[in-house]
Parts: sequence; structure tokens; C-alpha cells
Amino acid sequence: MHFQPDDTVRVVRLTEPDREVTGSSDPAPQPRIGDTANVVADIGDDLYLLESCTDDGVTLWMAEFAAEELELVERAPGD
Repeated sequence: MHFQPDDTVRVVRLTEPDREVTGSSDPAPQPRIGDTANVVADIGDDLYLLESCTDDGVTLWMAEFAAEELELVERAPGD
């Protein structure tokens, strides 16, 4: 599936269990299956930059994912 910026997605598999992540805490937590995040950018080659945030908007983690690791939860309005 092709995802668009601002889509909400769920992590459904991890092809790389330990990946490079950034976030508000140091070290940032690793993404887990079941986590939801927003698509920040389409990097190309079916890779996406995702950001997972707390309810009050603090970034938990930001990382790159392959499309095969994700499922669409909600499409951004108007897309």
C-alpha cells in the first residue's frame, strides 16, 4: 500500500527489531508491533518516515519503516 503524509498507520511487523530512532528521551524507545504513528514523509522506494507521539504531542520515537511493516489506520482528511 502507498501511504501519504499525515496518514495514521500501525506497525504490524518489524523487519528490523532494533533500528535507528530519535525522540524526546535519550535513548528513544524502539518501536513495537501495535504502535501507531503518523507518516511524516514518503522517502521513496516504499520507505516512510514515521513519528509516534504521546497524547500531548511529545515525540516518543521517529524512525524509517518499509511499507510492508505498516497498515493504514486512518487517511488524512481530503486525501
